[in-house]
Amino acid sequence: MKQRRPKRKRAAAGFALRGMLAKPPDGFYHMPEFSLRGGRLATDGCRRVLDFSPEKICLDMGGFIVTFYGASLRIESLSGKRLLLAGRFTGITFQDKWKGAGHEA
Repeated sequence: MKQRRPKRKRAAAGFALRGMLAKPPDGFYHMPEFSLRGGRLATDGCRRVLDFSPEKICLDMGGFIVTFYGASLRIESLSGKRLLLAGRFTGITFQDKWKGAGHEA
């Protein structure tokens, strides 16, 4: 007796692929971007530095206010909207610039 192969689910796979290749939600490319490697943190999209001390750096990232906490924090470079910070990072908070709602991470 010949064995039957199960039918492939091509429709489900095609639907999943379409979802992955779909246009991202509005505002996706305006979100703050961070990269932490060792004791260095790179940000992309920084509009200006609002507050700066060795324990706290507060940045305007467009729609967000982002505050980094730590020890021996310093700004190593600022080029356009790209900022490189260094030090020992212990915390980060996000605050919606327009709503005033803070989120801690």
